[in-house]
Amino acid sequence: MENLQDIMLSTNSDTGVALVQFNRPAKRNAFSQNTINEIVTTLNHLDSVDTVRAVVLTGGPEGHFCAGMDLNELVELSTSKAHKIEFLKDLTDALARFSKPLIAAVVGFALGGGFEIALACDIIYAAEDAMFGLPEVKIGTIPGAGGTQRLARALGKHKAMEFVLTGEPASGAELERLGVVTKVFPKPDVVQAATALAEKIARLSAPVIKTAKKAVLTGEFDQLTCPALSVGD
Repeated sequence: MENLQDIMLSTNSDTGVALVQFNRPAKRNAFSQNTINEIVTTLNHLDSVDTVRAVVLTGGPEGHFCAGMDLNELVELSTSKAHKIEFLKDLTDALARFSKPLIAAVVGFALGGGFEIALACDIIYAAEDAMFGLPEVKIGTIPGAGGTQRLARALGKHKAMEFVLTGEPASGAELERLGVVTKVFPKPDVVQAATALAEKIARLSAPVIKTAKKAVLTGEFDQLTCPALSVGD
């Protein structure tokens, strides 16, 4: 993969692990349409590479995982263009279709679309003080890429409803207690721990791992592509 601007990609054919890292630190790794295009293209490429058997998605060991949509870009779009490109759903659909294990390594903020991206991964490792949230209601919109459904399945209806309707954040430690985050670590250890887990999984039979993942996720993608209610319905 060449000419990537918003993400960095490194692969290790010996361990079978690829590391995909957001690379917009000045924007707290908020994503643009170009970021989404690059990650979708990269995921499609990695899914076809036999030597890659597990992937870690991160914002790096410092800074932030992803602070959501770059609002400066969003305000420049017409409504028709925003619907046409479907921003984040293109990415979460690509994550849902990805056949190999995908581990989110979260440090700092995972807010709005950033939280939705983490929820679309198979496993979430996070710093104890990482902050997760869906604050969309505070700016007059709702999460639109399956995050509400994924969060409800992970938390149960009532706790998920509290998060979505208030827009209040929660720490990595709290979400581990609630079962959304798989494990928490001290901040400097998160990416290393996620990479070690990816390497452990990558040593196992690739066809068996793919089948096991598919079995766990059976039905999720179809449910998430059902028509959603529009704001105001």
